Amino acid sequence: MSIENRKHCLVVTFFIEDQPGFLDFSYRIKSLAAHYRLTVVSNFPLVQEELQVGNADYVVIREGERRLEWLRYLWRCARLIRRQKPDLAVLLDSTAAPIAMLVGGIPTGTYWNEHPTHVAPETEGFSPVKALIGCVLRWMMFEGARRSSLVMPIGEAHRDDLLAHGCNPDRTRMIYMGVEQSFSGVALSGRTRENDAPLRLIYIGSVRKDRGRDVMLEALATVNRGQKIAHLTIVGADGEQARHCAKTMQQLAIQDSVTIHGRVPGHSIPEFLQDADAGLCLWEDTPWYRFNPPTKLFEYLVAGLPVLASDIPTHTQYIQSGFNGLVFEYGAAGLVDAINRLWQIRDQLPEMKQRTNASSDAYQWHIIEPSFLEASNGVAR
Repeated sequence: MSIENRKHCLVVTFFIEDQPGFLDFSYRIKSLAAHYRLTVVSNFPLVQEELQVGNADYVVIREGERRLEWLRYLWRCARLIRRQKPDLAVLLDSTAAPIAMLVGGIPTGTYWNEHPTHVAPETEGFSPVKALIGCVLRWMMFEGARRSSLVMPIGEAHRDDLLAHGCNPDRTRMIYMGVEQSFSGVALSGRTRENDAPLRLIYIGSVRKDRGRDVMLEALATVNRGQKIAHLTIVGADGEQARHCAKTMQQLAIQDSVTIHGRVPGHSIPEFLQDADAGLCLWEDTPWYRFNPPTKLFEYLVAGLPVLASDIPTHTQYIQSGFNGLVFEYGAAGLVDAINRLWQIRDQLPEMKQRTNASSDAYQWHIIEPSFLEASNGVAR
């Protein structure tokens, strides 16, 4: 069928300009572009190569990231949808969910990847006005999910939470983020590691305090105090994050134990995972992180990379300690213990990698994509 004769799908995105990862969004955009006449709406020009699709039309509705700008962006997107009357509007982020309240009978599919408390955290202390604003914003996101023709949470915790907030089970379908095939099994074919060589650990993603930045560096300093048993590669630091890490590494005297890389295109990540022994996933126990499973967790698993994961439900839902990784109590001491445990069983790493990869089919995009398209086609006019 020619593009002109296809149904029209309009995708609304809402990205942060300095966010490190776009792969899960790109899978969905490319999949829709192969089956629909596609329009992609964004709040700034999308120059990331992961998001470029040759036969899609790109529309920029320039707005910032502050709350009033976000709300104005939602309103302007809703007006565009009502004007263009697509057969399907895909709201490709939880933050775009309120649009479903504003488009009348136009079918909407909402990709539910962020918990509303991440956008509007519960207010600490006595601040009635801020508390009321936060409550309204969270209600708007949940109401958008309830009004959507279909809401697609990325994990079990999100799904259960949406149902608890009144979403119709018949219009709620859990669909994992997915990982493309270029990641599959890459950690099984990397360079062979000498048994007494330091463990090759890797962290992919935003390098922030609440994502364990300082915990990782402090743990490396501790485990390598007597003998160097681990080397950490960090991929995804922006300029400020890299400078903070460099300063901390110098203070802890671990410059030879950590390698820092900036942000790289998504298709380059498998190259970094190929020679690693284990991936790190560690998050502070915040309300939203209890719902949002990290992209890198699934990328590690599909690559066949055992995961050292902090004990938060969005990790422990997928990591069985001793089978496809090790679970530890969040904090430098907990990570030190996990690295030492991995060092003690380092001879078992090849078998653990095989088990990890073998159990990752449910997270591979080529297996997930038919379900995503079936769900989308089911609500399109």
